Amino acid sequence: MQWITESKAHRVVYWLMGVGLFLQLSSKVLYTSDSTNGVHVYLLLILPALLLTVWSFLKKESLFLVEAKRFLVAAGLFMTVCSVSAYWSDSGQSVLYVLRKSLVIFLYLAAIIYLVTVAKWQHIKFFIMMLCVVAAVGALVSLCYQLVVLDESFGWRTFRIYRMGHGEWIDLGYPVIAGIYFALFGVLAASLVALGHQNHSQNLVLMLVILVLLPYVFLTFSRTSWIAWAVAICYLMVVFRHRATIALATILACIAFVMIAIYQNEMAVEVTERQLSGRPQIWLWTLQHFLEHPLLGHGFAHSFWPEKPYAHAHNFFLQVLFEHGILGLTCYLFMLTSVFAGVWRYRRNKLVLAAFALVIYILTAMMVDVQHVITRPGLFWSIFWFPLAFTIGAVNRAQLAAPINTLSEDY
Repeated sequence: MQWITESKAHRVVYWLMGVGLFLQLSSKVLYTSDSTNGVHVYLLLILPALLLTVWSFLKKESLFLVEAKRFLVAAGLFMTVCSVSAYWSDSGQSVLYVLRKSLVIFLYLAAIIYLVTVAKWQHIKFFIMMLCVVAAVGALVSLCYQLVVLDESFGWRTFRIYRMGHGEWIDLGYPVIAGIYFALFGVLAASLVALGHQNHSQNLVLMLVILVLLPYVFLTFSRTSWIAWAVAICYLMVVFRHRATIALATILACIAFVMIAIYQNEMAVEVTERQLSGRPQIWLWTLQHFLEHPLLGHGFAHSFWPEKPYAHAHNFFLQVLFEHGILGLTCYLFMLTSVFAGVWRYRRNKLVLAAFALVIYILTAMMVDVQHVITRPGLFWSIFWFPLAFTIGAVNRAQLAAPINTLSEDY
């Protein structure tokens, strides 16, 4: 297959979109202002994606094959249901406003699928490595500033990191979200290690990235990100059985055992007393109030448990059920099923299998956290929409490149 079109205009558009995606995913490290990052993302990623989509429609030439089209239809349906539900919500957001955000997200998904489909493998690998390095530098700077400059102590819940501590730099707003965000890059780095075909220097860089991200994620004390990251690593080890992946899993397991030995008393308290931090009570309340409007839900971003200091259901499946009812949950599951079906159909392709680690990671995290995913450019684009779109992009690439029943070494 001709991965890059011969048109110079197309090449320029793809490179602009690549820069825009890089800025969006690394926004919490490189920017202090979400609005500034949003402008750059709209100009470099969303606008080119819109132009490319319009051009493809007019020329009746599309890079999207069956699996990608099915996913985009499912995602569009889910976001439409969410948008319409704003009509009966108490959030104060209009249907048109949420639809506009949904359209931008739809173009974001299309842009990622375009890029993963047409890019050369070495460009994808370089892109992922640079993302991981930037994230690791951000985590390292935050750790050093907190532990050295602000003199925080490294210990069990002595403090929970979620920002650098200097102005608004590298400020994620909340420890759980900080853990999920930075652990995502750990999964990306581990996926690249699992794929292989890096030289020793590149593997060393990826290992260092993971070892830098590890203490940051630990100090968020986000058990959600700990467990989700561990599940993704186990998946990669089982699926690939690559020496580097097994070595990475062994190193991380040894570190985990050492930490358990050091903090065994504190961890015992977590298991016996803190447990799920009141989440079963939240889940029960959510299910009880879902029954008030079972079919269509309470509406987009509807207020949640006003009598308690809980902003959401701490389970995205239940959050969808509460806000959008059975109809919304059905559309959401249809979207996820479209991803699973594409991965299963092209399970012999290594890039598809590696990308699926991101989906496993975020779905595990969403069992106990993550709330609204229809937002302006920001965290939840990176945490939720990017893993899904990247995986479908890999499926679309595999569908264009090789027959289903052959093992594709060309990523």
